[in-house]
Amino acid sequence: MRNWTNWFSSLQFRLILAFAVILALALGSVSYYVGQAAAKEAQRFEIRREEVRRARVEKLVAGSYHGGGQWIGLQPILERAGSLSGRRIVVRNTQGEIVGDSHLRLGTQGVDPQTGTRYSPLFVDGQEVGSFTVAPHNAPGLVREPPISRLVGTVNRYLLWTGLAAGLVGILAISVLSRRLLAPIQALAAAAARLGGGDLSQRVSTSGPSEIATLARSFNAMAGSLQQAEEQRRNLAVDVAHELRTPLSNIQGYLEAVKDGLLEADSSTIDIIYQQALHLSSLVEDLRLLAQVEGGSLRLDLEPSSLEALLTRSVEAFRARAGAKGVQLSLQVAEAIPQVVMDGTRIAQVVGNLLENAIQHTDEGGRVHVFAEAIDGATARVTVEDSGAGIAPEDLPQLFDRFYRVDPSRSRATGGVGLGLTIAKQLVEAHGGAISAESTPNVGSRFTFELPVIIPTDKITTATKRG
Repeated sequence: MRNWTNWFSSLQFRLILAFAVILALALGSVSYYVGQAAAKEAQRFEIRREEVRRARVEKLVAGSYHGGGQWIGLQPILERAGSLSGRRIVVRNTQGEIVGDSHLRLGTQGVDPQTGTRYSPLFVDGQEVGSFTVAPHNAPGLVREPPISRLVGTVNRYLLWTGLAAGLVGILAISVLSRRLLAPIQALAAAAARLGGGDLSQRVSTSGPSEIATLARSFNAMAGSLQQAEEQRRNLAVDVAHELRTPLSNIQGYLEAVKDGLLEADSSTIDIIYQQALHLSSLVEDLRLLAQVEGGSLRLDLEPSSLEALLTRSVEAFRARAGAKGVQLSLQVAEAIPQVVMDGTRIAQVVGNLLENAIQHTDEGGRVHVFAEAIDGATARVTVEDSGAGIAPEDLPQLFDRFYRVDPSRSRATGGVGLGLTIAKQLVEAHGGAISAESTPNVGSRFTFELPVIIPTDKITTATKRG
């Protein structure tokens, strides 16, 4: 019972019902108009046939008149014509006397001139010699012409049977067609139910009509995005646990050693514990910042600022670190760079992350070059280029992913925890810009980010502008 209830509320049943109603209306309209047209045409045909019959009878009767009121051979002619046509033909003279009756031998009485029967005048050579009437009669033994009204009934009857047959065939065809059309949608609904149940591997076929194929591709793309997001969530949990475990284990180990008396709680020990706590705090802050940017809750303090001044401060801040490693650090700013509406602190963080990565991955004697230029007066482009070992092509697509590190050993000697580039990408995009990376192994890497001089209003969803 439940299945039947579901079927009656299904789209297939509604399609069949709608088709049946439309078909019934169409066939009913066609039958009505065809019937009306056939009836009118039959009526016109009947009138025309009656006129022709009267003309023939008039010619036949007129040929029997020989003047002086003499009718020669009229009765046999009327009887033969009446038996063939199934009509009663009565002829009167000018005095109203009946001179011929086709049904006289069948035992019928003459037509009473007072009954109101319509008589037509009979003319011979322009002179009225009498009158006649042609009327239907059902006397036995006569051959009667079939009424033309039977044609209308036959047409309506065949229209009815044809309509019923067409309706059954049409409903059967729409049932099969709708079942085939709705099969992909039903498969999509089943896959969506399984997807909602947690099976993120669900995919559907993209064959069929273009609209359904587009819907299927959209579903597959959504399922892929959900699966990827779930994998990223799991990886994030694993990566966060991995990154937090090391400093926490170090802090715990030192504290246990001090507690057990294996290690003195001197300034050196406290400094080590403090450095681990700072590293842990920095990691938590990076995660908080990343969550704010990705969640759209980060507030940007936007104001027109000099990009050249910001780059100069950032480069000078890293010059000592670069010099200590033997890396040459330089800055070049093209002329006519306009002021950029930006959050100077966040963009300085982006530049700092790029400089730190470049210096970290550049050997002694190498160089790191920062270049800034304006593009069409509407975009500012900043490039950080190094002469380090470079990045393998297969690592470039994942370079800005969270916790992704080119070094599989995840040693901090070769970099941080893998959040710097992710944060840089999110901050640049929050300003309405874009960031990209190019690299050639054993030659060096180039990181480029672009900022609009004035941020489009549709890009500023969580920003606040000063003043």
